[in-house]
Amino acid sequence: MSKSDPDSAIFMEDTPKDVIAKIKKAYCPPGVVDNNPCLDYVKYIIFGAYTSFTITRTLQNGGDK
Repeated sequence: MSKSDPDSAIFMEDTPKDVIAKIKKAYCPPGVVDNNPCLDYVKYIIFGAYTSFTITRTLQNGGDK
């Protein structure tokens, strides 16, 4: 996510709906851990407030994680 593209950056004043939409559009290559913006967001933002979270996926995509 880059601040040079306001539609891809997450800002403090974004609504929850905006944040969800931006995360869904984020570049998140499967199997890539280093320099993965989605994983960085989880590491620094989500785990700063919570100890765990669930990724809801269909059974065709491996089920929930």
